Amino acid sequence: MYMPDFDYVGVWGFPIMGPDAPDGAPTNVVEACHAVGRDLQCRWHGPDTYMQNCVWTVSMLDDGQCHLALDAGPRPKGKSAGTSPLRGFGFGGPHIEQPVQELTALIAGEVQDELAGGFPYVHWPIEKDRFLMPSLRDGRAVWVVRSADRIVSEIGELCPR
Repeated sequence: MYMPDFDYVGVWGFPIMGPDAPDGAPTNVVEACHAVGRDLQCRWHGPDTYMQNCVWTVSMLDDGQCHLALDAGPRPKGKSAGTSPLRGFGFGGPHIEQPVQELTALIAGEVQDELAGGFPYVHWPIEKDRFLMPSLRDGRAVWVVRSADRIVSEIGELCPR
């Protein structure tokens, strides 16, 4: 398979939920990744997968376009052998000049598509037996029950703390 050779002007890796961000990383992209990362900790239907130690990588091109990757981190202490690591994935699309809420909805949708589109299939996030869809409403990134057009929560606030 042909893989294009990119010259990135910056590459940053950081924990799935933060709170830390590496120096020089585009803050709005990091904030959006952290919001999606917090929501990835709950409302799964699929294999028992540990998400706590996953790592985001943001790679930026000279035109401001970004490639994102989410990869498994080390197995958390005390997790059983039946728990599997995340099947890592990556995607492009975000631009560093997009507002954080727009990026949050975009990244949530890409992650949802990646999880649902590969084996093992993961349905995330769900409410009862329905997918929640990421959406931008009144400038806020939110999870919506599409059939009822009902906002469930802001993206990043889905899991109980």
